[in-house]
Amino acid sequence: MRSRSKNSAHFFINAATVAAELSEVLTEAKNISLEAMNAKALVARAGDNVRTFKPITDFMVELANDTIWLVKEINREALVLSRTSLNELHSSDANIRFAKAQQKASTALYVETLDPMAREASNRHHQQAVQLKRHMRKLFELLDEIESRMLAANVVTATSRLEAATAADSYQASLEGIVVKLEKAANRIKHIATKCRRSLER
Repeated sequence: MRSRSKNSAHFFINAATVAAELSEVLTEAKNISLEAMNAKALVARAGDNVRTFKPITDFMVELANDTIWLVKEINREALVLSRTSLNELHSSDANIRFAKAQQKASTALYVETLDPMAREASNRHHQQAVQLKRHMRKLFELLDEIESRMLAANVVTATSRLEAATAADSYQASLEGIVVKLEKAANRIKHIATKCRRSLER
């Protein structure tokens, strides 16, 4: 029981840490969105000179919007996980206390009167433990999704470099700058998501 309570306290602390870490992901996602708008404006001005770059700007917009949505979902799930961790911690403590009370009163005349309350405490603890696992699983799934999107972004940056290299000379530097910023933001977001995962897994 002690180890389970320790895990609940651990989840409570790390869920709050995850929420704090993700504020930087939100900033990076907004930066991608801003760069996407700049890229769209550049593509519009350049016309056919960089026509093949348009799908890349569309991807950047979608990536930014999806990442912002995922961060909000993770923050919501982290908050629920924090609350569930506390509830599980309290229910575990109550379960232990009832078990000790039953043990101490094992020879008492009306010891059976404790049984319904002990069962209720045990059931409540089981329900909280199940909820804790469910919210942990959901949080990991959302972090998986962010990491997956950033891996896709790295593939797109490789394609983007080729497109930028074939663009007219007057646009190459600007397009390459956009690609570099996308790559840096994607790598930074993936690093933070991986860090959050490891924090929860410890």
